[in-house]
Amino acid sequence: MTSEHIGMRIIYTIMMQNCTFMVRWMDWENIRFFVALVETGSTAAAARELGVERTTVTRRIQALESETGLALFDRRGRQLALTAAGRDFADATRPMMEAAHLAARCAAGMHLGMSGRVKISAPPALAKALLIAPLLSLGKEYPKLEIQLTGEIAFASLLRNEADIAVRLTRPQTGDLAVSKLGSVAFRLYAHRAYIANTPEEEWRYVGQGDVRDAMPQQVALNRIAGGKFACYVDDVDLQMAAVMAKGGIAVLPDFLTADKNELTLVGSGEPLLVREVWSVTHNSQRHQERIKRTIDVLRMAFK
Repeated sequence: MTSEHIGMRIIYTIMMQNCTFMVRWMDWENIRFFVALVETGSTAAAARELGVERTTVTRRIQALESETGLALFDRRGRQLALTAAGRDFADATRPMMEAAHLAARCAAGMHLGMSGRVKISAPPALAKALLIAPLLSLGKEYPKLEIQLTGEIAFASLLRNEADIAVRLTRPQTGDLAVSKLGSVAFRLYAHRAYIANTPEEEWRYVGQGDVRDAMPQQVALNRIAGGKFACYVDDVDLQMAAVMAKGGIAVLPDFLTADKNELTLVGSGEPLLVREVWSVTHNSQRHQERIKRTIDVLRMAFK
């Protein structure tokens, strides 16, 4: 029996014991196919996710609609959209699948030791500059460990198995999570040397991240000194760096991106405009697993 099926059996048992409103004749597999279809958006994508044929997905959804007596999807040509009943059903079943994912991962992680897959989610620039090298070294040290590093700004869902460890610059305040400080990142004002040399101070312009209303701490700090004089706004730190390297203005950049850029110079006092703490986040149920603990230790060393 796979760990995923162990997880499903655990959650099914819990539901039968504690949720009197759950009907006993509902096929859990049909619900699993339904959630996959909702999350992926198409029968083709759901089939790829589940490793089955498209016709199997269609058949499972039809069976679920027959079991529930509900029209879950509005089928118009090739478009597939949830009905009102489908949206309500999705809201009710998604937590069950998340719990099943979690139970499956716990069952799998109990005996893996320093083997198996570890999924890490981190901001792309941070992952590229600081994390990839030590994680590759970890993989060499433990050949049976499979490292999967994903660079993304959005918060990965630990419950839906999108990540085992999330590296974030904001500490989460809710959830059954184990949170550990990895280190901190200093942000300072940087510009191209040629920009400072050739541009009078009264004509300096700044490169924002997001827009002037953005609540991102870097942008809030920059708003206090920029006086509204922005050359442009971009949506990530790599584009900010590109704008600065193109002699387009001054930006708030993390030190880890500028260490090897001799063309850049600090602007003003050179003191950090702000310092942000970096956190590792994992689900409490996984915090004692050997591969998770060792990976977090390696991530922490990256900030020393």
